[in-house]
Amino acid sequence: MPDLNGADIWLHDVARGLDTRLTTDPSLNSSPFWSGKGDRVGFHSLRSGTLKLYQRAVNGSGHDELLPFAGESMVMNQWSKDDQFIVYVAPGEKGDYDIGVLSMREGAPGDRKPTLFLHTPFNEYHGQLSPDSHWMAYSSDESGEREVYVVPFPAGGGKTQISTAGGEQPRWRGDGKELFYLAVDRKMMAVPVRAVAGATPTFEAGAPVPLFETNIYQINAGPMLYQYDVTADGKRFVITTVEAAAAPPLNVVTNWQAALKK
Repeated sequence: MPDLNGADIWLHDVARGLDTRLTTDPSLNSSPFWSGKGDRVGFHSLRSGTLKLYQRAVNGSGHDELLPFAGESMVMNQWSKDDQFIVYVAPGEKGDYDIGVLSMREGAPGDRKPTLFLHTPFNEYHGQLSPDSHWMAYSSDESGEREVYVVPFPAGGGKTQISTAGGEQPRWRGDGKELFYLAVDRKMMAVPVRAVAGATPTFEAGAPVPLFETNIYQINAGPMLYQYDVTADGKRFVITTVEAAAAPPLNVVTNWQAALKK
C-alpha cells in the first residue's frame, strides 16, 4: 500500500513495459483521470493542505497546473470524451454528496466555472457522461441502497434506473450502447441501452447481465474511488483486485500418543 502522506502518479507504457513518474510533489497525489484526447491527466493533490484538482501534460512538459476555478474538496469523477467537461463530486450542505460539472471551454459566459448538476438530499456518486455528453450515469442511495441511474445532460430530469438490485461505479462503452457497473455481490454487470438525444430525449435500458466475478476489495469504495475501467470496445477490463490470502500451513503430527508418554 502506498504511503498516503506522500504518493505520486505514474504512467505505465503497456507495449514497452516502462513506468514513468508524472508527479513529484511530496504530498498525496492520487485518483488520475485521462483527458478526452489523452494528452493530459487530471488528478487530486493535498499539496496546499486541502484536496484540490490539478492537471499535467502526459509528455512531461510544463508543470502541475492548479485548476483555479475548482473549489476545495471537489472530487474528480471523469474528464468527458469531448474534453469539454470535468465531472466532480462535492460535499453538500448537510453532509450528503452532489454531482457537479466544470466546463473546460473558454470564451462564453459561465464557462470555466463549477455548476451543480445533481443536488438532492441524497448521495450522488460516480458521475459519468456518455461518450456524446448527452447523458449522465451516476449512483444514488435515494432508494435506501445504491443504484445506478441515467438522466439527460445538461437538462436533467427524466431519470432511468439501470441497476435492479443495487449497483455503483457506472462506466460507458465507447459507442454509448452499453453500461457497466458493479453489483453488490461484486459481479461486473452489463446493460444494453438505447439513447436518443434531442428536444424530446428517450432512453431505454435492457436487463442487467452478469459478466464475471471481480474480486474487488470492497464494493462501497466511496465517491472518490473507481475500482475498474473498461476499454472502448467493452471487451477488456482493468480492475483493482485483492490477491487471495494464502492458506495457512497445515502441520500433521503422527504417533502423537507416544509423544504424550514421554
